[in-house]
Amino acid sequence: MNTFALEIFDDEGKKCTFYTVRWDDIEVSETEKFFSKFRQDADLKPSLLNLAKFIEIVIGDEKGAIEAYFRFENTADGLPPSKKFRIEKQTINFGNRFPLRLYCLRLSDELVILFNGERKTSQSAQDGDTSMVFHDANVFAERILKAKEDGEIIIKGRIIQNYNGSTDEILIY
Repeated sequence: MNTFALEIFDDEGKKCTFYTVRWDDIEVSETEKFFSKFRQDADLKPSLLNLAKFIEIVIGDEKGAIEAYFRFENTADGLPPSKKFRIEKQTINFGNRFPLRLYCLRLSDELVILFNGERKTSQSAQDGDTSMVFHDANVFAERILKAKEDGEIIIKGRIIQNYNGSTDEILIY
Protein backbone atom coordinates (compact mmCIF):
# COMPACT_ATOMS: atom_id res chain seq x y z
CA MET A 1 0.00 0.00 0.00
CA ASN A 2 1.16 3.59 -0.64
CA THR A 3 1.61 4.84 2.90
CA PHE A 4 2.99 8.32 3.48
CA ALA A 5 3.85 10.34 6.56
CA LEU A 6 2.92 13.91 7.40
CA GLU A 7 5.83 15.73 8.98
CA ILE A 8 6.66 19.29 9.94
CA PHE A 9 8.60 21.12 7.24
CA ASP A 10 8.81 24.52 8.98
CA ASP A 11 7.10 25.58 12.20
CA GLU A 12 9.16 28.68 12.94
CA GLY A 13 6.89 31.23 11.24
CA LYS A 14 4.81 33.60 13.34
CA LYS A 15 1.62 33.03 11.34
CA CYS A 16 1.75 29.61 9.65
CA THR A 17 3.15 26.11 10.10
CA PHE A 18 4.18 24.12 7.04
CA TYR A 19 3.99 20.35 6.86
CA THR A 20 5.20 18.11 4.06
CA VAL A 21 4.63 14.53 2.98
CA ARG A 22 7.14 11.73 2.70
CA TRP A 23 6.54 8.27 1.28
CA ASP A 24 6.96 5.81 4.15
CA ASP A 25 9.80 3.93 2.45
CA ILE A 26 11.74 7.05 1.28
CA GLU A 27 13.89 9.32 3.48
CA VAL A 28 13.40 12.55 1.53
CA SER A 29 10.14 14.52 1.65
CA GLU A 30 8.33 15.61 -1.49
CA THR A 31 9.05 19.27 -0.70
CA GLU A 32 12.77 18.59 -0.21
CA LYS A 33 12.77 16.91 -3.62
CA PHE A 34 11.32 20.09 -5.15
CA PHE A 35 13.90 22.40 -3.61
CA SER A 36 16.79 20.02 -4.37
CA LYS A 37 15.70 19.70 -8.00
CA PHE A 38 16.08 23.42 -8.75
CA ARG A 39 18.72 24.55 -6.25
CA GLN A 40 21.55 23.76 -8.70
CA ASP A 41 19.76 25.04 -11.81
CA ALA A 42 21.34 28.43 -12.63
CA ASP A 43 18.29 29.54 -14.65
CA LEU A 44 15.66 28.58 -12.09
CA LYS A 45 17.50 29.17 -8.79
CA PRO A 46 16.48 32.89 -8.61
CA SER A 47 12.81 31.92 -9.09
CA LEU A 48 13.15 29.16 -6.50
CA LEU A 49 14.63 31.62 -3.98
CA ASN A 50 11.83 34.12 -4.64
CA LEU A 51 9.21 31.42 -4.11
CA ALA A 52 10.94 30.33 -0.89
CA LYS A 53 10.98 33.95 0.35
CA PHE A 54 7.28 34.28 -0.41
CA ILE A 55 6.45 31.09 1.49
CA GLU A 56 8.71 31.81 4.45
CA ILE A 57 8.23 35.56 4.84
CA VAL A 58 4.79 36.46 3.48
CA ILE A 59 2.87 33.31 4.43
CA GLY A 60 4.99 32.05 7.32
CA ASP A 61 5.76 35.29 9.15
CA GLU A 62 3.69 38.22 7.93
CA LYS A 63 0.20 37.36 6.66
CA GLY A 64 -0.51 33.65 7.06
CA ALA A 65 -2.01 31.30 4.49
CA ILE A 66 -4.61 33.68 3.13
CA GLU A 67 -6.78 31.95 0.53
CA ALA A 68 -5.96 34.58 -2.12
CA TYR A 69 -2.30 33.50 -2.02
CA PHE A 70 -3.13 30.08 -3.46
CA ARG A 71 -4.12 28.89 -6.92
CA PHE A 72 -7.06 26.51 -7.07
CA GLU A 73 -5.68 23.34 -8.70
CA ASN A 74 -8.44 20.75 -8.20
CA THR A 75 -8.25 19.26 -4.66
CA ALA A 76 -4.72 20.57 -4.16
CA ASP A 77 -3.61 24.19 -4.38
CA GLY A 78 -0.68 25.75 -6.19
CA LEU A 79 1.94 28.32 -5.30
CA PRO A 80 2.77 31.06 -6.08
CA PRO A 81 -0.29 33.23 -6.72
CA SER A 82 -0.41 35.23 -9.94
CA LYS A 83 0.40 38.59 -8.31
CA LYS A 84 3.26 40.96 -7.56
CA PHE A 85 4.65 41.16 -4.02
CA ARG A 86 7.14 43.42 -2.31
CA ILE A 87 9.40 41.22 -0.17
CA GLU A 88 12.50 42.58 1.56
CA LYS A 89 12.73 45.70 -0.64
CA GLN A 90 12.33 43.60 -3.80
CA THR A 91 9.30 43.41 -6.07
CA ILE A 92 8.63 39.87 -7.25
CA ASN A 93 6.22 39.24 -10.11
CA PHE A 94 4.58 35.85 -9.82
CA GLY A 95 2.53 36.40 -12.98
CA ASN A 96 1.66 33.77 -15.56
CA ARG A 97 5.27 33.62 -16.76
CA PHE A 98 6.66 32.52 -13.39
CA PRO A 99 8.50 29.28 -14.26
CA LEU A 100 7.82 27.13 -11.17
CA ARG A 101 4.76 25.63 -9.50
CA LEU A 102 4.74 24.10 -6.02
CA TYR A 103 1.63 22.14 -5.06
CA CYS A 104 0.18 22.14 -1.57
CA LEU A 105 -2.95 21.82 0.55
CA ARG A 106 -4.10 24.90 2.44
CA LEU A 107 -5.96 23.63 5.52
CA SER A 108 -6.38 27.01 7.24
CA ASP A 109 -4.79 30.45 7.52
CA GLU A 110 -2.31 28.83 9.92
CA LEU A 111 -1.60 25.46 8.32
CA VAL A 112 -0.34 24.38 4.88
CA ILE A 113 0.94 21.01 3.69
CA LEU A 114 3.57 21.42 0.97
CA PHE A 115 3.95 18.73 -1.68
CA ASN A 116 6.26 18.62 -4.71
CA GLY A 117 6.36 20.83 -7.76
CA GLU A 118 7.94 21.23 -11.13
CA ARG A 119 8.93 23.59 -13.90
CA LYS A 120 5.82 25.10 -15.51
CA THR A 121 5.96 24.28 -19.22
CA SER A 122 2.27 24.43 -20.09
CA GLN A 123 -0.76 26.61 -19.36
CA SER A 124 -2.53 23.62 -17.81
CA ALA A 125 -1.29 21.83 -14.68
CA GLN A 126 -2.40 18.51 -16.20
CA ASP A 127 -0.02 18.98 -19.12
CA GLY A 128 3.71 19.46 -19.47
CA ASP A 129 6.32 18.87 -16.78
CA THR A 130 3.85 19.49 -13.95
CA SER A 131 1.46 16.69 -14.90
CA MET A 132 2.85 13.95 -12.63
CA VAL A 133 3.44 16.10 -9.53
CA PHE A 134 0.03 17.70 -10.07
CA HIS A 135 -1.57 14.25 -10.08
CA ASP A 136 0.38 13.18 -6.97
CA ALA A 137 -0.52 16.41 -5.14
CA ASN A 138 -4.21 15.82 -5.72
CA VAL A 139 -3.93 12.22 -4.49
CA PHE A 140 -2.11 13.41 -1.34
CA ALA A 141 -4.71 16.13 -0.78
CA GLU A 142 -7.66 13.76 -1.23
CA ARG A 143 -6.19 11.19 1.17
CA ILE A 144 -5.35 13.83 3.80
CA LEU A 145 -8.84 15.35 3.63
CA LYS A 146 -10.40 11.89 3.90
CA ALA A 147 -8.21 11.07 6.94
CA LYS A 148 -9.34 14.36 8.49
CA GLU A 149 -13.00 13.62 7.72
CA ASP A 150 -12.67 10.09 9.14
CA GLY A 151 -11.06 11.40 12.34
CA GLU A 152 -7.74 9.67 11.68
CA ILE A 153 -6.01 13.04 11.92
CA ILE A 154 -7.09 16.06 13.94
CA ILE A 155 -6.11 19.67 13.38
CA LYS A 156 -5.50 21.75 16.50
CA GLY A 157 -4.52 25.26 15.43
CA ARG A 158 -1.12 24.88 13.79
CA ILE A 159 -0.64 21.20 14.73
CA ILE A 160 -1.74 17.97 13.06
CA GLN A 161 -2.20 14.98 15.37
CA ASN A 162 -3.14 11.34 15.06
CA TYR A 163 -6.59 10.31 16.32
CA ASN A 164 -4.94 9.44 19.67
CA GLY A 165 -3.38 12.91 20.11
CA SER A 166 0.14 11.88 19.11
CA THR A 167 2.17 14.13 16.84
CA ASP A 168 5.19 11.79 16.59
CA GLU A 169 4.50 9.81 13.45
CA ILE A 170 1.45 10.66 11.42
CA LEU A 171 0.93 8.01 8.77
CA ILE A 172 -1.73 8.16 6.11
CA TYR A 173 -2.77 4.77 4.69
